[in-house]
Formats: sequence, structure tokens, C-alpha cells
Amino acid sequence: MNRSRTTTGVAFAAVAAFGLTACGGGSGGGSSSQSAEGTLTVAFDADAAPTGYDPLLYSQGQFTFFSSMYDALWETDTDGVSQPSLATGYTNSADNLQTTITLRDDVTFTDGSSLDADLVKANLERRTDADLTAYGAFAAGGASEITDVAVTDPQTVVITWAAPQATPENTLVDTQGTIVGPDGVADPDTLETTPDGSGAYTLDADASTRASSYTVTKNADNWDADSWSYDTIVFTVITDAQALANAVVSGQADVATILDPSTIDLVESRQKTVSVGGTIVGFPVTDKTGAINPAFGNVEVRQALIYATDRQALVDDLHPGARATSQLFPEGTAGFDAAVDTEYAYDPDKARQLLADAGYPDGIEVNLTVLGQPDEDAVAIQAQWAEVGITLTFVTATSTDQAFAAVSTDPILFGPFGIGANPAGFVAGVVVGGFMNLQQAQDPDISAALGASLGTTGDTQAQALTQLNTLLTERGWYVPVYEDFTYAGYNADSVGEPSFAGTNNYLVLSAIQPA
Repeated sequence: MNRSRTTTGVAFAAVAAFGLTACGGGSGGGSSSQSAEGTLTVAFDADAAPTGYDPLLYSQGQFTFFSSMYDALWETDTDGVSQPSLATGYTNSADNLQTTITLRDDVTFTDGSSLDADLVKANLERRTDADLTAYGAFAAGGASEITDVAVTDPQTVVITWAAPQATPENTLVDTQGTIVGPDGVADPDTLETTPDGSGAYTLDADASTRASSYTVTKNADNWDADSWSYDTIVFTVITDAQALANAVVSGQADVATILDPSTIDLVESRQKTVSVGGTIVGFPVTDKTGAINPAFGNVEVRQALIYATDRQALVDDLHPGARATSQLFPEGTAGFDAAVDTEYAYDPDKARQLLADAGYPDGIEVNLTVLGQPDEDAVAIQAQWAEVGITLTFVTATSTDQAFAAVSTDPILFGPFGIGANPAGFVAGVVVGGFMNLQQAQDPDISAALGASLGTTGDTQAQALTQLNTLLTERGWYVPVYEDFTYAGYNADSVGEPSFAGTNNYLVLSAIQPA
């Protein structure tokens, strides 16, 4: 079965820059697997800490790595449920505008200090730092904007939100809820070389080489040490897809993630794999105001891209096993609506009519920055769009800086994005409040649906999620193509089957057990 998908161009740059799956970095080898002696070896397809050890610089995809050295207020379990970690619980005000959180009183950081409410407040006050990817939704104007953090006693903190947050545990979870120690908060520059967390493991700097291999060793006195099985965890960086697969096939690594789809058959012939859906491959529209390409200021033009894309043909030809989709929300998540796939199915005649209605009867030109050669998906879609008059031109970046800058120089991006089990959180932190909307485009209907998705529960929330999902396609804020699967390989002789964090595309590291 052909499950190959390459990720090139700005998709790689965006994923690397913002950590939606894993961050790009240098190549490296692996260490011999020694699980029976207390060492777990995990091979990553990219550098987990390319800009240092501040976990807030990254998004959720990096939590597999950082969860060894840091703790969060809540952490996602293998069922995709947010479980208390540093937090012991919370209460919400009747209007869901205030959340009172109680904290553990037995947590110590690597700098020797203890967890308290003042430290949580100091962490959350960093939300004004635009470089902190994890805090995008918390900053001013974000869908989960925090307006105040107050300390009522050493183990109690009160968060005030700009808009109701009915399920704050799903917002303050994993990377977004990670708490950095006092030394790291006081001088974030130190985190470039020295982690400051309360996790069960500490970095062995002498046994670690940036962009190649990281070794962490268990602190037996840690509050949560008993929840982890291994004395030592080695993270190796293997950016070559074939070499990554070979590492788990040969037993060089106990676990390897994320596998390139082209290597899955090889791994399954010698070892085992585990997979999860929830990854949407498609085009985020970054120019919804028409500031870069005036045509994109028209919703009809953005809709034309959706109708001009023959998703099913692309899946049939290149990705058997994937699911063609016209919506951002993965199948099986709250808000998914099969009717959206039907309503926005491939219709080239409608695409041509929409372009004409927008004043572009002769079509439009669209630039897409790529690193190296464009991948097979982009090339196939280029041909599909050409049939309705949309000329997709690939612009080869001459540097990674140029590729990263595409979020503000191109009208669209392209690549796989790990939407996961909490699509409203992805919309809040990335689509509306993050790098997919640097123009800060506003749509009152999308804002209202997102607010209700975050600020209500039950049937009201379910309806709001469906509306939000529909609006993102209807308004052309995102051009989905297909839902793909994330694969990890593992050596069943050394470890039990790893588990993803629900439908999120990152593994729950603490759940990995010896075979």
C-alpha cells in the first residue's frame, strides 16, 4: 500500500518554527537500546529543542520530550482526557470568567525551589511575550485571553479570562500548562542551555549533544518518580526518514516517531507500529484580508480553492488509507459534520463561477514558498487548480529565514497540522490567535462560535463546535485536503505498545512500559 507523503516547502518551515508536530534540526544517530537495564531510547524525526529548553517556545507536539523534565497543571492521558498534574483541581465562577486552581504542595524544581501560586502567576505573566508559541491563545486578543492572575494563598491561584472558559483544564494542559521554575522565569535566557522544571528527570548535559542526542536521568526523590518506569531516557535525533525507520527495525531505538509513511511497511515487516488520526493536511489561508494578494480578500476566491481541489482523486492516487476531507476538524472529534464534506465536495464549475463572481473570470495567480522541490501533493493540486484558472507558482526559498517568512509573504501555506482531540484549542491558539492569522483578520461569526466553543458545555458547546468547524470552511479560512495518520514504530521485544495522547499526534512518554 502506498502511504507516502513528503513534507517540503513552507509546510516544513511552519511545522519547524511553531512545533505543530516536531521541530526541525540537525541529523543525529542513536544509542543502543538498553531497556532491560533501565534505559529507554526514543528516536525523533527532528530536533525536539532547536531553540533551547524553554518549553513555552513550542507547541503541543514537543510535549513528549519536555514532559520528562517539566510538569504541567494538567496533562493529557492516553484516552485524550486532561488529568490534574501540578493542579489538584479547580472551580469556576458561575459565568466561567474566573478559574480558581489549587496546587500540589510537594513539588520541587531543579533550582531547589518549590511550586506555589506566585510561580504559576509569574509563568502566566509571560503571556505578553510574542515569542512564546504556547501562550498565543492567552495573550491580548487571544480566544483564551487571560486578563488577570491573582494569588489568594500559597497554593491557590485565580485566573480571570476575557471570555468564558468552561473547561480550563483543556486550555491549561500539556505545553500550554507547563510551569517553569523561578530561575528560568526570572532569566529566560538561561533556559537556552539549562532546563528548569519539576519533572521526574533532569538533563544530563555531559551526555547530551544539541540537535543529536539528549539524555535525561530520573530524580528518585521527585514527587512523581514512581509513575515512570525507566532510570534513563535517551532521545536521539534522526532526521533522515529511512535512517529513523532503520533505527527501530534494528533495535537501535525502542520507539521511533514520527515515521514517514513511506517507511511504514518496512517497520511493520520487522517490528510493530501504532498510529492515530487527527492530522489534517491542507492550506491555511494566511491572507484573509487581501493585503498580500488582493484576490484573497474575497471569500469567493477562497471558496474557489476548496471547490477546485479534487481531494478524493489525490487520496486514491497517493494516499490510500487517508480520508479526503473538506473540514478542519478530524473525524470523530466533537464538531465534525459529514455534511460539510458533501457541501464542499470537488466542483470545478462552481470554482470557475466563484472566481468570476469575485471579478476574476480569467483566474488568479498564487505563490507558495517551498524548500527544495515541492512535494507530490502540491504538484498534483497545482494541476487541479490550473483547470479552473488558478495558477499555483512554487517559489523556492534560498534560506530557512525566507521559508519562515512565508507566513507573512504568501497568501497560503501547505502541510500537515496535528489538530488532535481539541480542535477548538487549535483554532484558538493557531488559526485565530497564532501564526495562521498574523494579519489579525476578524470574522464576528467565527469569533462568536469560537467563544461559545470554549465558554460553554453540553449541547450548547456541541452546536458551537459544529458551527465553528463549518464556518472555517465556509469563509475559506482553511482549505483542507485529507486527514492523515501519524505513525510511531516500536520494538515489541523491549517495550509495550506506546500510546498517543488521545487523538493528538504525540506520545504519552510516561505511559511507555517495558515489554
